[in-house]
Amino acid sequence: MAGAYPSTLSTNPGSASNEQEPELSWDYLHLVTHPFPIVLATIGMGAGLLGWMLDREGLERYGIISLLIAGALAIPSYGTGLAAADVVAERTFIQPSIVQTHRTWATFAAFALLTCGVFALFSLLQPNDRRLRRFVFVIAVPTVMLTAFAAFRGGKIEHDAGADAESVSSMSLAKRPHAGARP
Repeated sequence: MAGAYPSTLSTNPGSASNEQEPELSWDYLHLVTHPFPIVLATIGMGAGLLGWMLDREGLERYGIISLLIAGALAIPSYGTGLAAADVVAERTFIQPSIVQTHRTWATFAAFALLTCGVFALFSLLQPNDRRLRRFVFVIAVPTVMLTAFAAFRGGKIEHDAGADAESVSSMSLAKRPHAGARP
């Protein structure tokens, strides 16, 4: 699927000037969009479970709304991630297996987030059904765990800020000598 998406998005596609116009890359867009579903799902699960324990309906509703928004924001996060995977996998300093592992776990996480979001929507449409609301929190626990693991796997991917492969690999902590090491 390599090459299915352009590597960058131009912010000014109709510009005919000779100026260097700024471009947004898919990996940058993914880095910007991916924290929202992770954080919202975690906060929604925590708030919802706390509301369940304290028998606070308002806190449970806050958790439901957070999970609904997390499910909705999983779509752009996953979409930019798919586009970024093709670009990032072509870099010489990235092992394709790291990207593929993250993509696999992110697919499971996106499906779980969407499912949780759909049930959260049903729960909002049935405001008096406490069992449905609490079912959403029960499925939110493995959803958040799966999402956190996918995020952890994505954290293994190195992203550069326009630097070449040698300068990025030289910045890696694993390749730096220890402070007390002898040359």
